[in-house]
Amino acid sequence: MKIFLDNRTIDFVLAPPENPLATDLMIEYQSVEKLKEAWSDFIRYEKFRKLVIVEPESPPQNEPAAFDAFVSLFKLIEAAGGLVKNENGAYLFIHRLGFWDLPKGKIDKKDARSARTAAIREVMEETGLKKVVITRELPATWHIYLAKERWVLKKTHWFEMEADSHQTLTPETREGIFLVKWTSPDAIHCILSHTYDSIRGLLLEVLF
Repeated sequence: MKIFLDNRTIDFVLAPPENPLATDLMIEYQSVEKLKEAWSDFIRYEKFRKLVIVEPESPPQNEPAAFDAFVSLFKLIEAAGGLVKNENGAYLFIHRLGFWDLPKGKIDKKDARSARTAAIREVMEETGLKKVVITRELPATWHIYLAKERWVLKKTHWFEMEADSHQTLTPETREGIFLVKWTSPDAIHCILSHTYDSIRGLLLEVLF
């Protein structure tokens, strides 16, 4: 399991790495309090590029599992989005805030807390597509960001979708999106160098 903080990561592993780097901050999970201290050190010292949390074989007594303990330190928000493919094999990307991205948005009450419903709604709103069909569920991504002086952990549910390329594309400019574009598989390497680390990881896992 990997969580992204900009271009840094929090990795959950079952055993300590054999050759940890000097830029790795490693902790063997013992308690929520110790985990909180490690997180504080990680955000304080940018020399650490990776926080490695070693999961014990069994959780410490009266403590949650390491991942659950880490999640408890944050405000948790869930979102959903789509990797949309057309009949020609091209994939749909949006350009927002200087980065290539995939259409996505928060799951809210009007979605009846359904990730599938939210994903379809957000894809249509952000791209202008009128019809999309989910074909399968993809791995979720996790990332941390700072909002109003509070650290937020966002889990994004992803779905592979299909859509007809003859539909009109209309970027949702009020959300900072000014370009929606179909991209051939051969050109996705250009996307990889100008997208977020979490999106890059998803694309590499699913498409390559």
